[in-house]
Amino acid sequence: MSENWHKMSAMKLGSEIEQGIIDPRELTEFFLERINELDPLNLVYLRTTIDRARNSANTAYSRSKSGLRRSILDGVPISWKDLFETAGDITSHGSPILLDRVAKKDAVVVERAEHAGLVCLGKTNQTEYAFSILGINPHFGTPSNPFDKITKRLPGGSTSGGAVSLSTGLAAAAIGSDTGGSVRVPSAWNGLVGFKTSFGRLPLDGVLPLSKTLDTVGPLTRNVEDAAAIFSILDGRSASNPRSWVDISGLSPKFIKLVCPKTFVWDDLSPDIESVTRAAVDKISNAGVSIDNKEVKELLEIDSLINHYGPYHASECHAIWGEKIEIDPKLVYQPILERIRLGGQMNASIIEKTKLKLKVSARALHAWIRENGILICPTVPISPPAIGDLEYNTELWTKANGIVLRNTRLGNFLNCCAITLPCGKDYNGIPVGLMFLAPWGEDELLLRTAAAIERILKT
Repeated sequence: MSENWHKMSAMKLGSEIEQGIIDPRELTEFFLERINELDPLNLVYLRTTIDRARNSANTAYSRSKSGLRRSILDGVPISWKDLFETAGDITSHGSPILLDRVAKKDAVVVERAEHAGLVCLGKTNQTEYAFSILGINPHFGTPSNPFDKITKRLPGGSTSGGAVSLSTGLAAAAIGSDTGGSVRVPSAWNGLVGFKTSFGRLPLDGVLPLSKTLDTVGPLTRNVEDAAAIFSILDGRSASNPRSWVDISGLSPKFIKLVCPKTFVWDDLSPDIESVTRAAVDKISNAGVSIDNKEVKELLEIDSLINHYGPYHASECHAIWGEKIEIDPKLVYQPILERIRLGGQMNASIIEKTKLKLKVSARALHAWIRENGILICPTVPISPPAIGDLEYNTELWTKANGIVLRNTRLGNFLNCCAITLPCGKDYNGIPVGLMFLAPWGEDELLLRTAAAIERILKT
């Protein structure tokens, strides 16, 4: 029934399209109507791509009738963060300075999704230049977290609109980017699965950058199965074989090894966050998964290194966007302006030394994880604060930004792949996420592990 389409997983929708139960044209109109009705201020979608969506849905319908579907998700509508170029559309990177930037062609991952039949509904809101984990955008407005009906809380960023597009039923899945947690944090706060892929695994051609050494593309989905299917499509698998996607079935809990780091990632948590995540870990352990508590010195070393020298990707952001922001600094949100300008003051020699130390630590950590087990920890140490408490208070904004990305940024700086799974809710009914970190290149193993753990958490 159409009244439930916005609650269904992408794979379920794709399956029903294949069976002839759902017409992809009607499905696309259903989502476009919901967007028009529920997002009148364009806080979630900065722009909808109505003509493109309808054209894609029409061709998906034709393929479904002729038995030539290009993937299991052919005809399923999704949203794209406003840093993915889509031909003929504005790609503004969440900035009013870039509103005149019209893409000449699709980003490579958009091309792959289009080839697989996914329907592009539009471009979703984000923080400027993807340079904040909180999700605030005072220029275009900030979509509030839908799980608190009284207080307008942060959605998480920088893929703010993408997460809310899915949690409010305005898309069947969302595609975002993750440089320090920008897929995982909004996913955690919106009760979603958020998958940070290994750096370089998915192409960045046509994706407006924040950091050329840390940016990754990743899906936000309702479950791990959807994440695996979309990852397979963006990885190019469906181009040669429409039925080829990551196999996430059949991993027994007794073959999974996890490690709870005895470090700061479990420290200074909000009481309800700690209660929910500890209970989830106990549930996983009781299901037969091996979980050890061990010191992981690389995490402490990296956190200390970043805190001492500063996050070097600020210098990369400044090198890319520094001139643009000075065209009219008043059009840049003050905390973002200060962060980018700070990047222009960083010492090049120190940056290179920092990168080298990070590479050494990352190699050591990857070897350690392969021997001891995938790391597990809370995705975010706190619940989302109220938007009004931070939006125009730079000091509080900066403090909150640092706390929120404390755990997730480790996956980027240590060159891991990572995934967050919903594991419960806090005292206010806001979702809580549990994060898993695996070595670079182990994306398929991480997805299989996450699928097995997801089954445990849902029982």
